[in-house]
Parts: sequence; structure tokens; C-alpha cells
Amino acid sequence: MGESLIDELASRKIKVKGLTRKRKESDNPYVQYVEVDYDNLKEFQNEFHEVRDVYICLGTTINRAGSKEAFQKVDIDYCVEVAKHGLEAGAKNLTIISSVGADSRSSAFYLRTKGIVEREICQLKYESISIFRPGLLIGPRKDIRLGEFIGQKIHPILNNLLLFGRLRKYRSIDTAVLARSMADSSGFSKGIKYLYFSDFM
Repeated sequence: MGESLIDELASRKIKVKGLTRKRKESDNPYVQYVEVDYDNLKEFQNEFHEVRDVYICLGTTINRAGSKEAFQKVDIDYCVEVAKHGLEAGAKNLTIISSVGADSRSSAFYLRTKGIVEREICQLKYESISIFRPGLLIGPRKDIRLGEFIGQKIHPILNNLLLFGRLRKYRSIDTAVLARSMADSSGFSKGIKYLYFSDFM
């Protein structure tokens, strides 16, 4: 998802600095990748200077992380640290990808984790916070779980047949479409706003 957003911002001739956990290069003059250690993010505080908009697309899976604790370290701790450093450097707007159904009191681990990071982010004093709650993301991925692969093929078809009314927010969304909405929404209005499928379109 992060790459789709970077591509979208760069296509608008907006300079983008992407913080990555692994070394990465780009020949796009509007894109700069910076390899950082998220466990020691304060050492990279200078990378946040002159940043106006912070976009957080960090995420992992329990399989990749190795445990629930490691999963939450990425999906909560790292995200909150990025948000704090951006705010301290003077950023005004923050946009983060969460999930439809996110709830810090949910019995479902994944949705509870997303709800917790939303809660922590909302306590920060940004002028504008946009929380995107998509359903299944459809688009190219470097590594994809079997269930996600099947879902990416079948889910869009089921969307057209079953997900209407209150269920519309569970529709899958193409990452390129979501990226455009994220770029459009950052700083558009003051305060905290939650965005769902109908908002993306």
C-alpha cells in the first residue's frame, strides 16, 4: 500500500520521503527512500524536518512478525513513534491506514490492535487526522497469504453481489484508488475523521 501512495504523491509532483526498514532506491526525482531503524527512530529525527503531511502505511502479519507481541510492536509502537516524531518536527496533518471494524475493545486480536493504534494516534495534537478504514486491499503485493490471494480473486465479485447498504463499507478497494483518496484527504479538514469505502470512491 505504501508504494501505491508514494507513486500517487510523486505523480502530483509532491516530494516524498519514504522511511523503510530495508534499503531501497528510486530514480524518481520526487522520491527519497531512507532506511531507518524503527527501534531507534529518535536517531532519525532530522528526516522529519520540513515534513507537512505524515502518512502511515506500516503493517505486518503475525507470521512475518513471529508473534502477537512483535505484530503489535509494528502495528502500534512503530506507527505511534512515527506520528510523534512527525508532530514534534512540526507536521500538521496525519493520515493512517487502519481497518474496517477496528475497535480497541474487540475480542478479535487484529481489530483490537488496529483500534488501539487509532486510539493512541487520536491523542496526538495534529491539526488534521484522517483514519482510513478499508476492507480487503486489492493490488500487487510482494508476499501474500493464501487466504488473501483467494480473497483478491473472489472478494471483488462478491462485492457486487452481496455488499450493499450497511455492508458497503466492507467492500474491497484497489490500492491505487485508496492512495488517491489518501492524497486528497490529508489536511482537507480540521480534526479527526474516519473514512470508509464510500469516502474512498
